[in-house]
Formats: sequence, C-alpha cells, structure tokens
Amino acid sequence: MIRVGIPSFGTDGGRSGIGSYMFELINRFDAYDEFSFELIGPKSDADHYLQHTSRIGFYPVEGADESPIKNYIWNQRKLPQICTERSYDLLFLPAANRRLTGKAPCPSVGTVHDLASLHIPEKYDFKHAVFNRQMLPRLIRRLDHIITVSSFSKHDIVNFSKVPEQRVSVIHLAADAKRFFPADPQRAQQLLTAKYGFSAPYILYISRLEHPGKNHVNLILAYDAFRRKTGLKYSLVLPGPAKERSEEIFAAARASEFTDDIFFPGFIDAEDVADFYRGADLFVLPSRFEGFGLPVLEAMACGTPVISSHAASLPEVSGSHTPLFDPLDVQQISDAIEQVLADAPARERLITESISWASEFSWEKTVQSTIEVFTQTLERSASK
Repeated sequence: MIRVGIPSFGTDGGRSGIGSYMFELINRFDAYDEFSFELIGPKSDADHYLQHTSRIGFYPVEGADESPIKNYIWNQRKLPQICTERSYDLLFLPAANRRLTGKAPCPSVGTVHDLASLHIPEKYDFKHAVFNRQMLPRLIRRLDHIITVSSFSKHDIVNFSKVPEQRVSVIHLAADAKRFFPADPQRAQQLLTAKYGFSAPYILYISRLEHPGKNHVNLILAYDAFRRKTGLKYSLVLPGPAKERSEEIFAAARASEFTDDIFFPGFIDAEDVADFYRGADLFVLPSRFEGFGLPVLEAMACGTPVISSHAASLPEVSGSHTPLFDPLDVQQISDAIEQVLADAPARERLITESISWASEFSWEKTVQSTIEVFTQTLERSASK
C-alpha cells in the first residue's frame, strides 16, 4: 500500500478556496484502497477535513503555524523528519504556493494554485514579498511534480519558477454536483433573508473581504452606477471573512448612496452557500486576480447567471458564453450588470449555457487525474 502524507497547513482550516480544494480531495481519496493517506496538522483541521472519511489517518501537529516564519522553519526541519518516521512513500502539499519543504526524503507533489504575487504586489508586505520572489521559486523547483489549476497558472510557474513544462500538470477544479445544483430560488431567498437579515432581490459576490485584490470597492462603485442609471432596486450581498485592508471595503459601502442596501453577512455556514447562489439574480466575480475562481462554476451549477472580470484564469474558467469586463473599469462592470439584469431572455440563455458549461467539470475527474500524477511520480522516482 502506498503511504501518502498530506500537511494541512496553508489551507485556512477549510475557510478558503484552497480549503475547499483540500476538503473535496480528502473526501474522495478515502475511496482509493491502494493508497493510505494521512493528514498532518492540528486537530481542528482533522475535525473539518476528516468528518466524512473512514480510512484517512491523522498525525497531530499543534502550534506549527503560529507565524509564517515558524511554519517555514517547521516545513524545512520537522516535516522531512515526519516523512521518514511515518514511512511515507509520497508527500502531497495541497497549498504549495504557501507552504513548501525544500528537502523531502520521499518524492513530493505540490499544488501551486497561483503566483498572485506576480500580479498584485501591493497585496504583500516586505517579508512575504521577499519569500514570494526569492524563496518560493526555488522551493517549487524542488518538487518532483507540480499540479496547478489553470493553464494561466502553469504559464506563470514555468516562466517564473523556471520549471520544465512536462513537470507541471493542469488539473481543473469543479463544483460539487451533490451540493451545487438548481433549486427553487424563492425558497432560498426566504431562508437566507430571514437568517442573515438582508432583502431580495440581490446581486451576490462571495469572497474574503480583501482589498485591493478581490476588488470589492470597484464593485460597490459599479453597483451605485447601476442603481442610479436603471432605478432598479437590488441589494448587494457580500459574504466572506474580513481580511487584509477590509476596512477600506466597509468605508466604500458606508459612502455609497445605497449603503442601506449593501450587506456583509460575514463568514457564512457551509450548508448555506449553495442557497446564496440559488437565491441571487446575478453572481459577479470582479476579482483582479484568481488562480482559478471556483465560485464561478459553483454559481453556474446552481443555475445563477454569472459575469466575471477578464483577469488571469477567469476567462478560461468561465467560458466564452460569460460576459466579461475589465476589473479596473467601473463603468464596464456596471454595464455588464445591467446587460444581464435588464434583459430577461438574455439572462435565461446565460443560465442554460452556464449549467451546461459547469457540468463539464467534476471533482471525480480532478481526483482521478491527481491520483494518476501520484502514480506517475512514484514510477519515475523508482526508475531513477
């Protein structure tokens, strides 16, 4: 049996896109009898990621992620020791753009979701900028194989980290068909407006509240312009945890002439996410950069029309049928919102095309392709 160690550090305990990726993979890894997987991390991560599994093991590590520097040292010193002690045949790093070891004693595969530091340098402080520019490329090159989630990110990795193309595999993410599917939007609205205290109809953007990368401020400005021009009354609902420079997002909302119709529900319960999509008249993803942009597919799978910024991987993920806009052009965002909400036939066509597009992606394909990378990496290592 092939033993695989999987550190959970850098996955935000499930409260991020990388955390969702980790959760979906772990739950499907449970079905592969030829592998023995073991999660490495704090008990809180085990409680989240392993709640629906029966065969995934757990190696507890507490306190190793109290600071970026402490975790970097832990990854370089302690993680290789654990690999040896636990007799892992393979080390899988699901957040390899955040947490990497430079000297694993066994073959290693890491998922580098994106290299956002190349595109939004102002997002990072000096220490993180130095790590991203100087250390990260070197550590990425140490991986035996790299998984990434879009062709856009593969281009970044190959060119910035100087990795041969054949060592990088693009494996797309997906919306979980068991959670994200069309259902009664009115029922969803009734449940959510009562629970979270906002009013329908509403425009939705689900993301951590992070400025400027997630681009909430320009969305708020575009929402104002849309409301002024059309006179249509929609709420703007912005769920997500407050992160870097979120106070600037809150300030923009307070300054809006429609401030009473802008809502911040905070971090929402996982069981409510699909209903947030279903109840929305429109999902907008205005981000300045995404390595993949999973909410695009989740919203589409729920039968919600989507518009997206023309940035990074988003055109690749959203498909040619999706209206795109320049994330830095407030008027373009406003016009794209109006284009969907003011034209009912066009909106219905967009919904139909989006459901079909999202169905082309599946977590089963993602996991099977990931397992194939593991197997091929071990075979190459054995033949050396």
